[in-house]
Amino acid sequence: MWGLYLHIPFCPTRCIYCDFYSQSDLSLQSAFVEALCRELTIYHDKEQWSTAPRTIYLGGGTPSSLPLPLLERLMMHVRSLWTLDKAIEITIEANPEDVSPEWARRVAQLGFNRISLGVQSWSDETLRFLHRRHSAAQAERAIDYIRQAGISNVSIDLIFALPKGYERNWEESLAHALTLPVKHLSAYGLTYEPGTRLDRMRECGAVIPSSEETYVAQYYALVAACRDAGFTHYELSNWARPGFASQHNSAYWDGTPYLGLGPSAHSYTAGHRWWNVSDIHLYIERLQQGTLPIADEEWLSPTELYEECVMLGLRTYRGINLRRPELRGVPLMERATPWLEQGLLTHTADDHLRLTHDGLIWCDRICAALC
Repeated sequence: MWGLYLHIPFCPTRCIYCDFYSQSDLSLQSAFVEALCRELTIYHDKEQWSTAPRTIYLGGGTPSSLPLPLLERLMMHVRSLWTLDKAIEITIEANPEDVSPEWARRVAQLGFNRISLGVQSWSDETLRFLHRRHSAAQAERAIDYIRQAGISNVSIDLIFALPKGYERNWEESLAHALTLPVKHLSAYGLTYEPGTRLDRMRECGAVIPSSEETYVAQYYALVAACRDAGFTHYELSNWARPGFASQHNSAYWDGTPYLGLGPSAHSYTAGHRWWNVSDIHLYIERLQQGTLPIADEEWLSPTELYEECVMLGLRTYRGINLRRPELRGVPLMERATPWLEQGLLTHTADDHLRLTHDGLIWCDRICAALC
């Protein structure tokens, strides 16, 4: 069992907060897709990846910016290599401005049954500040187009903890999102990643980050609102209607093997991690030469495997499975005792160590203490 991730690195414009690898030279799209098809073929010929993936996820970048004929070329190649089960989850990330009735209809025909829509906010003021190219009205229409095409599994992304002057839009955005016919919600506190335009704006005083108190208050308001709307909080930043948790992303947290293809994509199996070059020109050149575009790799030590098991497990609603072999020989429960006594962790009947409601906001600190 494994998941396939395909990184589509094209973005017509760059949001001020984004530090994912992407570039805006759309003239490279055709050569990129041919290179990606070559990479798929090389891995398919390796025994470990010869069976069909359990999930497929196209992320980016902006996968919806890829012209439909190229998207069709890519998916037809995937299907020529593997016989896909009709029930598997196939996700594509999309920006609302790219979604038309024709786009939604075509991606449904290509087998996509889950759309992750980058909404971020229902405030046009906030969207302009973030340099998003869509409006709130476009986002709402995009959801309608997707559902009319027969895809009911729609996920939306939102951002909270916006800078001063914009944080007031959060409650309204959240309330509106929860009235819409979506099955999944991902919400993230705005971060100021080094090298991004947003971080440079912070450094020169053009924006003032929200306070820690605002972050905490908005996060817990989010938790409460999603609970009241019937969403299950299955991971720190993710909520879903019953039965609609992201199967692909859940595999990352469970330690399931995954194959990441495309520039900058990471792969993992059995303690071995490797990643591709973060340069589309070098990526295409290497594959044209029949060489995998791997930048580097690492084998995780027992200590690193333990730390990953704790970090990833703690983020999920089930918590850390105390029966995992990675935890043997480590005094985990001894380290957890102070947090259990404070009511920030709980030891469940099925032998998991899980964050309590009050412990959610302390996840990073508790993780560090357990490691």
